[in-house]
Amino acid sequence: MKLLHIAETIRGGIASYLNELHPQQQASFGAENIHYVVPSDHRGDLAIDDAQMTTFERSGRSVSGLFHMLRASLQAIDSFRPDVVHLHSSFAGLVLRPALAARPQAPSVIYCPHGWAFSRETGRLSHQVSKAAERLLTRTTDRIICISADEFNEAVRAGIPADRLTLVPNGISMKRPEPSPVAAIWPSKKAKVLFIGRLDRQKGFDLLIEAARLLEDVVDVRIVGASVVNKFDGPAVPPNVTLLGWLDRREIETHLEAADLVVIPSRWEAFGLVALEAMRAAKPILAFRIGALPEIVVDGVTGVLCEPVTAAELVQGFRRALDLDLNVLGHRGYERFKQYYDVQKTHRQLRQVYMEVLQSDERRPEEQVQLRQDVSSNA
Repeated sequence: MKLLHIAETIRGGIASYLNELHPQQQASFGAENIHYVVPSDHRGDLAIDDAQMTTFERSGRSVSGLFHMLRASLQAIDSFRPDVVHLHSSFAGLVLRPALAARPQAPSVIYCPHGWAFSRETGRLSHQVSKAAERLLTRTTDRIICISADEFNEAVRAGIPADRLTLVPNGISMKRPEPSPVAAIWPSKKAKVLFIGRLDRQKGFDLLIEAARLLEDVVDVRIVGASVVNKFDGPAVPPNVTLLGWLDRREIETHLEAADLVVIPSRWEAFGLVALEAMRAAKPILAFRIGALPEIVVDGVTGVLCEPVTAAELVQGFRRALDLDLNVLGHRGYERFKQYYDVQKTHRQLRQVYMEVLQSDERRPEEQVQLRQDVSSNA
């Protein structure tokens, strides 16, 4: 089986997702049968051989960037001739699914939204348009992968047929990467708090900065990451917050090793792979009770959940967490991680999905064939 992964942006969670899956898929399908189309400015985020990569130019999220992704993807499909195309996130799904539907001999299409556009913090009209587009494009999709029960349920509520959806929770390797040999210098006597992620509104970094300002004598915060969607334009950071930018995996593990608590202050979150990375490192988690995070973090057992999504509630969450035994919470989280979130389980479930769509006698339902004809006649 030949598998082609395509993404419009990968920085953050999608890069982690692909890096975790790649060794499993390569072992199952062979290195020559796995290929990727990703933006050139994010190429370094993937620990994957150049021979398995096609890149395209992009300068932020723009029409020209989407066009370059489309062109590179179609060229890769023509040369690599995959059996399955696995699309990641909304923009890849929006652009590629209609284009593939117009082709007479398109590969099977698997789509993973990594968080529905209609679940994000946007206006009502945008929600309705996103839902309508996803319902329509479902007709061009062999299977939609939902990475959490919350994402699955959101899709059903939006009117996406449940028989097109498969729940495949995220997982990561049981083997933790070795921390960098240079230990993180973190001499603070305050609670050491680590944030890992994009400095975008979704991730709630501004709420964290405000909470840190109110807890200046209590917490010392380190932020690993940078803006991806928009230029960083957040509030000025207080003295107890350090911006570290993007770090490599081993450097991140070094900071995880030194941290007392990992904070995930997202406003919305389809899954949150950082939570698994924290649990694997036996670190407790502070997060809002949103999206998939209540599926991962057990309040008062492996971490602390707070609501609603405000800086004031995050402050209260910090105070509650710091009254608990963080080491005990962290070790409970590690046991939960071992039980539920091994990437080998994720790989086996995805492989089953790929095989099902390939082995189906009617891989393309009638409505999908009709849609391809409609797209072709209107091109």
